[in-house]
Order: sequence, then structure tokens, then C-alpha cells
Amino acid sequence: MYIVIAGGGKIGYYLVKTLLPYKHKIAIIEPQEDVCVKIANELHIPVINGDGTDLDILSEVELEKADVFIAVTGKDEDNLISCQLAKKNFGVKRTISRVNNPKNIEIFQKLGVDLAVSSTSIIAELIEQEVDFTGIKTLMRLSSGRLVISEVTITGDSPVCNKCLKDINIPKDCVLVSVIRGEEVIIPNGFTELKENDSIIAVSSKEDQEELKEYFVGKGKR
Repeated sequence: MYIVIAGGGKIGYYLVKTLLPYKHKIAIIEPQEDVCVKIANELHIPVINGDGTDLDILSEVELEKADVFIAVTGKDEDNLISCQLAKKNFGVKRTISRVNNPKNIEIFQKLGVDLAVSSTSIIAELIEQEVDFTGIKTLMRLSSGRLVISEVTITGDSPVCNKCLKDINIPKDCVLVSVIRGEEVIIPNGFTELKENDSIIAVSSKEDQEELKEYFVGKGKR
């Protein structure tokens, strides 16, 4: 796979070091000449001294042959422009951009960037997944965050403890995937009775997650 990266700072540098063992062909575009020399000497890959928003520079790196274009400079505007040029002028099928301001993620996606990545958002999401203040833990987000896979642990004072699923009016857009009881994984049906310490794995919309918590944990529980 041929990968072109705009930005030879720390993120670009370590991205190359991570990708090289997978035998990808990689080239970097970097405006600072001293950084170009350092990368070329240390990583032994083609490094073009120039601006990733310059069509001549993008042509010089033969961007039309690239499978993936990745923009990781410190300027959101430059990352967006270079990704758009890669798509529209050189036909690159997949573009990935670093987003320094998390508020720009949606804008980047609407303007054609295939994947916009914000380290701030990633860290915040990891914290949200790991810290369980509400009795319900987010395991994974799907479809750009619109769907969530949640884990709920049933306690002795849960409103659903010792009840069958057919007697529980869970939100209509929620799907219970499994009930984990000790080492046993149960595929639930209407007659499955929920016990204390059961872990429920459910898929719901992000909006229904709070309602799901109310059914299984209790309203207002923290």
C-alpha cells in the first residue's frame, strides 16, 4: 500500500515508524527542511520539502498513486484543504485527517474527509468508557457514535432483579444481545430471568442509553 503523509512532526514521525514494519511504501511532505533531513536520514523514506496544500508538491510525491492520504499537521485548515485536494484532484480513495479542535470533526466529515481523528475526543471517550458513574458502561460506539454497545450489571436493588425479560418494558429501539452469568453466556429470550450480578450486553441508540439505564439500574441512580 502506498501512503502519503502530510506533516513530519511527532505524530507524522511516529506514524511512519509504526507503519514501516508492515512493508507499506510511505512518503512524507514536510515544510521544514531540517525536519525533512532528519526523517530521511533516520527512516530512509522519500521526504518532500514543501506544503501539503500545494498542488505541485502533491504531484511531485505522485499522490495519484496513493492508496491513503493522511494529514497530520498542526493546522486544521491545512489538513482539510490537503485532504480535499487529494480526493478531488488526485482521486485518492481514502483520506484521514488529524483534527486539533474536536468541534471540527463533523465539518471535516461533511466536507469529504473519510476519517477525522481528534486525540482530545479519543481521550475523552476512553475516559467515558472506563469510568462508570451511572451503573452503565459504554463498551463501543458504532455508526459514528449513533449506536452504542452498553454493559449493565444487575444489582440486588435493580428494578429488574429476579424478573423475566417478558415482564420488562425495555425501550423499543434497544436490543439485548446477551446475559453474562459467571462463566455462562446466555442468549436471552422472554423467559430469561435476570439475577443479581448478571451483566447485560445491549445495543441501543445514544439517545436511548439513559432510558436503558433507568430500566436496569433505576432512575436517578449514580
